[in-house]
Amino acid sequence: MTPDSVRPDACLIFLILSVCGLLAGCVDQQPPSGDTQPVASRSANPIGAEDIERLKREDLPALTAQMREDATSRVMGACSRCHAPLPADTLPRAAWEKVVLSMADMVGDWGQPAATEEELAIALYWYEQQAPLKLDYSRHLPELKLQFETISLTPRGLESERIPAVSDLISWQRADGQGRGILVSELRSRRLMVLPHGDLKSTRLIPFLPEVDFRYPAALSSCEVDGSGDPEVLVASMGGMNPGNEVRGGAWLATSDKGRWSARSVGEKLARVCDLKGQDLDGDGDVDLVACAFGFRGPGRLVMLRAEGENFETIELDARDGFVAVVIEDVDGDGDDDLIALLSQQHEVLMQFTNDGSGNFSPQVLMNWPHAAWGSSGLEAVDLDGDGDRDLLVVNGDTLDDNTPKPIHGVRWLERVGDSFPTLHEILLLPGCERAAVGDLDGDGDLDVVGAAFMPQVDPATWKQWDSLVWAQNLGGAKEWQVRTLEVGNPIHSAVLLDDVDEDGVMDIILGNYVWLRSDGSPTRRSDYLT
Repeated sequence: MTPDSVRPDACLIFLILSVCGLLAGCVDQQPPSGDTQPVASRSANPIGAEDIERLKREDLPALTAQMREDATSRVMGACSRCHAPLPADTLPRAAWEKVVLSMADMVGDWGQPAATEEELAIALYWYEQQAPLKLDYSRHLPELKLQFETISLTPRGLESERIPAVSDLISWQRADGQGRGILVSELRSRRLMVLPHGDLKSTRLIPFLPEVDFRYPAALSSCEVDGSGDPEVLVASMGGMNPGNEVRGGAWLATSDKGRWSARSVGEKLARVCDLKGQDLDGDGDVDLVACAFGFRGPGRLVMLRAEGENFETIELDARDGFVAVVIEDVDGDGDDDLIALLSQQHEVLMQFTNDGSGNFSPQVLMNWPHAAWGSSGLEAVDLDGDGDRDLLVVNGDTLDDNTPKPIHGVRWLERVGDSFPTLHEILLLPGCERAAVGDLDGDGDLDVVGAAFMPQVDPATWKQWDSLVWAQNLGGAKEWQVRTLEVGNPIHSAVLLDDVDEDGVMDIILGNYVWLRSDGSPTRRSDYLT
């Protein structure tokens, strides 16, 4: 189907949302019962840096002429103790004060000598001298051919509040093809919901396992664990919404016995798990799990949860903070599954962990991203170019650390050739692009890409200057793309999915909403959970 042939009511846009764990604050809540929907809390967002930005500009020493003359070499040396020095044009001039002063406490946490006040003073001077007053952004032309009908949904009982914090969504169905729908996780309620496929004007969000407190579910996935033929649901639990070093997260497994669902914790004492996947990794016939425990400053790590009967043994694969996503893929073609994991924070690297067939992994670097402010946020394995193997879709657009949408944010893909990924291709650029989704949006038989912006903490008065939803039309072989804007001025989406929700044969866009709360608990705006 070509864009011209899409009827005005053929496609639907929803607004559903996911968050990786660096988002809004939340208080404990009691489980809902019966048909009652989860109740959202009116608590504040974490400002992540509030507790670490104790040093003020006026505390810094005055610089001598010699310090100014040596500033370049001094900055390069001090910054490189933890990461490659950031290019000065990564941020606008006004943003550097917050970033540089925040380094006062960060450096020592990573086993390196803490930055001295003199080093910080020199760094602030150098970056403010070199940085541009503002960053240059490009905008995409509006989409004129594809037409969308908008439908809004909010759980029953929350129509007046409308302060969602949806954290993820996946397409889900039973092995027999029945029971199709979208599974949604929500942070403030700490619960899951289902949106059934079908006529969306007569359906609603339904509680899923409403009696279970998933302790801030951040991500969902599905795989067959018990051999029943029906997919089980894996739930990554952060254990809290505020950035910190508390180790309260874990992994949950939801299973069905003749249509009756139950859930149990299968991994505990993990720091803010934001992704969880399952596969038999040690060749013993049962399903093991891999968890990205994002952490904060110290407790983060990538772990394998090795299945041992009904229990899971935690095995550390990498002891660094910042893992945001993992995919399981037989990269080297030897019959066992390897891991590819996206590592953010100051590392900003794409890692491969090669399996020896028994669940022992050898790490190697697949890609070093340009600098520590790259903002890695998403990873997916998908055959974009239609050659029969799965390529890697990578997303960068995190703004929650420095509150700065960047011109470099967007979606790219690494082309797979045999057992390697030698070539990086750009798909689209979108400041604040937290997530992306893949599907045939225009009905021409190849895969297109949708990018969604997420920066709800940025002043809403500035939102009108930002594209918040764009799509990249695949013009052939995934090597040429045409990018068009679908929405402007609503950058509150941190998850996006393409699925035929209303089952009319045409792909729809499902987005998620996350309302940011001010320090006094009041919302910056109100929004439906799904739109």
